[in-house]
Amino acid sequence: MNNTNQLTPIMLITGSSRGIGNYLVNYYLDKGFFVVGCSRNECDIKHENYNHIIADLSNEEEILNVFKIIRKEYKRLDILINNAAINPAILNVTFLPYKTIQNIYAVNVFAPIMFCREAVKLMMRNKFGRIINLGSMATRHEVPGEALYTSTKASMNAFTRVLSKEVASYGITVNIVAPSVIDTELAKAINQIALQEVLDRNAIKKYGDLVDVSNTIDYLIKEESKAVTGQIIYLGGV
Repeated sequence: MNNTNQLTPIMLITGSSRGIGNYLVNYYLDKGFFVVGCSRNECDIKHENYNHIIADLSNEEEILNVFKIIRKEYKRLDILINNAAINPAILNVTFLPYKTIQNIYAVNVFAPIMFCREAVKLMMRNKFGRIINLGSMATRHEVPGEALYTSTKASMNAFTRVLSKEVASYGITVNIVAPSVIDTELAKAINQIALQEVLDRNAIKKYGDLVDVSNTIDYLIKEESKAVTGQIIYLGGV
């Protein structure tokens, strides 16, 4: 049984076993949050306020099970961070198998939409919620070789803007934080020429820091940020 109370934020982070998601879990546990994480793999984080759920994010039933656990254990959800994403290391659209297209849209688009759908149901009850979707600089830079990945992130840009209007009357904000290139496993899997091209097009032409992401999210999840919604915040400058 979790010793939750109405004053302690309940946060859900997808893709929590590595990279930015893993960092954010540790960061918000240190700040005293109750954190639920989910990913396809086990997570190395052991903490009394952390609940890790193994889930295939391309499977709707497994996503629904995540929320079944949240409703049972915590009764509410205050913050959702849609972090999980995949990016196939394929340069040219002519080499994209249909299965690859299906898989990346399942994880990068369909899954975060379903997480938003279920999170909003919980947040509406308390007339408060904060949804952060992790975006990408690729949507502004349009780097050759990243057409498929960029299209998934552009889809989430549009979804976020419209959803923010649909849920605003319930005290729920929805925003995107789009980091610059950060040295994570996902970045290492990306074509390095394309990655360098993204950096070269930024105003700040160097790798971003994980703390840049958490600093921005810190503001967006505050109660005082209630007027900020439907925004895409690019870290690194475009």
